Amino acid sequence: MVLRRTSTPGDNNEFQEKLDAVGYGFFIPVFFVSSGMALDVQSIIENPLRLLVFFVLLLVVRGTPAVRVYRTSLPLRERFELMFLTATALPLLVALSEIGLASGVMLPENAAALVGAGVLSIAIFPLIATRLHRPTQPAVARETPTH
Repeated sequence: MVLRRTSTPGDNNEFQEKLDAVGYGFFIPVFFVSSGMALDVQSIIENPLRLLVFFVLLLVVRGTPAVRVYRTSLPLRERFELMFLTATALPLLVALSEIGLASGVMLPENAAALVGAGVLSIAIFPLIATRLHRPTQPAVARETPTH
């Protein structure tokens, strides 16, 4: 963001591509691996309902505003697509759970379930959104050659 604001358009495309390659090729995978290593899978297995509650709450708390805010500008189907995409969250949840654990205001079981729900959200919600995005009109049937 800082580089884009301080540079003129077109003068750093090569540098920007290198930054993207380092970010997507190294930092983002390291983030996901490290957050996965810190996940307390045992507490999720012991109480899967907690994970399910957080998963549903992600959809309600993060997704419902998109349906309501865009009710006059988007058709219902597109609002539901947007709802699933905006409910997707992991980096924020990892950061919040780390802060909550470090400050002692969050139980380890809740932190694990919250991060687990975030992992599920990035795996499931975009898939649902893409399924909803299918065209509403049937595809034109191919003409079969007549002999």
